[in-house]
Amino acid sequence: MQPLEAECKFVDPHPERTRSRILDLGGIFVKTERHVDTYLRHPCRDFQATDEALRIRQIDDEAYITYKGKRRQGPIKIRPETELPLASNTVEGWLQIWESLGFERVRQVKKTRQVFQINRADGPITVTLDRVSGLGDFVEIERVLSNENQIQAAQNEILSLADELHLGTIEKRSYLAMNLGQTES
Repeated sequence: MQPLEAECKFVDPHPERTRSRILDLGGIFVKTERHVDTYLRHPCRDFQATDEALRIRQIDDEAYITYKGKRRQGPIKIRPETELPLASNTVEGWLQIWESLGFERVRQVKKTRQVFQINRADGPITVTLDRVSGLGDFVEIERVLSNENQIQAAQNEILSLADELHLGTIEKRSYLAMNLGQTES
């Protein structure tokens, strides 16, 4: 089975306060990363209409290609995700291959991400504080699931943690959709 990603995103008007709450709940700071995500448009398939995404993500000196499948219905995003590492210094070469096949670069999304882990009853949850260029500050709460039986428990844990962190309304749009000025579909 393809791994499932369960995540929720929230606008974060007070990142320092949120960081304090994460630490108060036993969160452990893992690292700070700089991301550059280059999203691709398929030549014959509208990823916005099919609710999919294809991107090349550069995290500091590492790079990955990521495919995100269609979201499932529910209060949080749950979707299949496949992410594979790319060899060092090959991003431009991969982008040239994709463009030769008819794909187009849609947009780049740049962010600085502080990564935290919080241990919960069903295992660790990743909480990130994202500062997204041109968009502002956000919190993402995420758990990777190995099977469908974990979906309900993951949703409950994520929403419970969001409540403990005093986060507001869920932001359902991706950073790409926000960057493109799209409304929730």
